[in-house]
Amino acid sequence: MEDKSFLQAIQGVQDRVYGHFQEAVQHMLLHRTTVANATLHIEDEDVRAVITKVLITDQIIALLTLLKDLRILDKAQYDEFTAYLRRSLTL
Repeated sequence: MEDKSFLQAIQGVQDRVYGHFQEAVQHMLLHRTTVANATLHIEDEDVRAVITKVLITDQIIALLTLLKDLRILDKAQYDEFTAYLRRSLTL
């Protein structure tokens, strides 16, 4: 087995978490789950607000990806929209 640096190990964990998160977003879209329903049982209002913002943003990005794949949006439009949405998460 190959030794990984700490940074590589952390990156691997982050990649796995992100992959699972993307699967959850796709599941929500396929099953028409609202973010309000998905976050209903999160008691901490600050945590719920952050999770809500991330889930909504990622659902919009998933829908934009579909529009790009259907050639309704071109790459420049897609990049512009997704960059804006990702920046909005840091505000």
